[in-house]
Amino acid sequence: MESGILNKIEIEGFLKSRELVVEPILDYEDQIKSASIDLRLDHFFGEFHTAKIPNIDPATISEDYSQFLIFKELESFHDCYYLQPKNFVLGQTLEFISLPLNIVGFLDGRSSMARQGLMIHATAGFIDPGFKGHLVFELLNAGEMPIKLYPLMRLAKISFHYTNKTEEYSGQYQLQVRIRPPKSDKDVRKLKEIISNQKLFDLSL
Repeated sequence: MESGILNKIEIEGFLKSRELVVEPILDYEDQIKSASIDLRLDHFFGEFHTAKIPNIDPATISEDYSQFLIFKELESFHDCYYLQPKNFVLGQTLEFISLPLNIVGFLDGRSSMARQGLMIHATAGFIDPGFKGHLVFELLNAGEMPIKLYPLMRLAKISFHYTNKTEEYSGQYQLQVRIRPPKSDKDVRKLKEIISNQKLFDLSL
């Protein structure tokens, strides 16, 4: 197998053959860099709000998500999003991404945005081979001043790494067009049941 990070010539070759899809690219010359592609911000956001529930529970999050996450859609070229200091919000890429089975993607923030205090992803920087869909940004303003976010602005970059050909990604975010809530964690549910049963056992003694 080949190894390493795809350079500009290789990226362009994959795009031309449509083995790799990143669409739409609004400014081909400006967005395709020496070893990455700049990605733009869409106009769709998920805002976290205080809910009636006392906490976010990974064991039941798919049932609770609508109670603390509100979706907001802006009008491109008209509205901007003001991300307040220390606030966390979900966004997504304008571009639809499709990776072949021998390419892994890595999402990173642009340094110019990092120097304004903006973090692009908390943990979700790895993109599996075979993934198809829009990527979600986990946006955090780590600074002390609000950051003005414009839909269609270049917010992040994606790089591509060769890997051995493998199975297609089949997770919960495959073919994601809009921000999807996470599924409840089966392992955490099992732990929760064990804890609950242990408490019942202790009470019975």
